[in-house]
Amino acid sequence: MSTRALYGNRKRRPPFPPLPAAATTAQAVDLEDLDPGVRGAAAIRACSVCAQPVRGVNLRQVWISLRTSGSDVLPLLVNACSTACVDALPEPPEGYARMPHTGGPNVGPPPTRERPR
Repeated sequence: MSTRALYGNRKRRPPFPPLPAAATTAQAVDLEDLDPGVRGAAAIRACSVCAQPVRGVNLRQVWISLRTSGSDVLPLLVNACSTACVDALPEPPEGYARMPHTGGPNVGPPPTRERPR
């Protein structure tokens, strides 16, 4: 796979798609019938962090960039069951957004360091 076209890539930096706001008890999400273009999957059943079942009122979706193997850093969509699970995510590598985020145009890259000449 080419990592150049991925969201959050260090060189090209295409923006992460914005994620919907967290659900509230007044507007629970039906996690069995989702629009993959909006939520990233047709259904969400378990937390990406703790593997516990996710209910529509508990869903927290965030983006994070993590090293998956060797030198590859991939953007990952996390479906979490709680704020505690989002807080338990590992820190992204240097040069990527420093914390989990919900995407959109306001998510900028961290400042880049200039190489000495």
